[in-house]
Amino acid sequence: MFIERLQRHLAICSATQISPFLAREPDRWHVLSIRDPMHAETELAQAKSVQHLIFEDALPSLEPESPGPKAAHLETLLTYAAQHADEPLVLQCWAGRSRSTAMALVLIVQGLREQGLTDADLVQATVDILLNLRPNAIPNAFVLRLGLDQFLDPAEAQSLCKSLLREPRIKANFV
Repeated sequence: MFIERLQRHLAICSATQISPFLAREPDRWHVLSIRDPMHAETELAQAKSVQHLIFEDALPSLEPESPGPKAAHLETLLTYAAQHADEPLVLQCWAGRSRSTAMALVLIVQGLREQGLTDADLVQATVDILLNLRPNAIPNAFVLRLGLDQFLDPAEAQSLCKSLLREPRIKANFV
């Protein structure tokens, strides 16, 4: 989907949706694929390029060997997205609802902040875009926070993360 406000094609898919999605437009989409360590890689042969991230949809852990998300995963996301800023990007995880939607929120927030949006306007516009992409989004709070920490000061990242997850339309998806 083309996001006018971001001047970017962005999509979110589950593991079962990604192959048919890519088959509609072979060699057009760059894919950021997130999978659990226990799942096999998804078939992505028709992607223009692929960046794999491997981590569980897990709660935060301070243990270095934890299978959950790390700041380095979000740094990779932002680098990969920046390298392909003018090209279509699809974020894919197992269900297409938690890790991938949190990563999409990070990219959307980053793009809208660069346009000068802040506070309630930023939250409103970000959630509007996310729910147009994935109406059933239930963003992983820890992934979202790790991503926002990449370009916001910690207090602002924490506040914005809470505001996004408490937004009534997002909150309703968690019920």
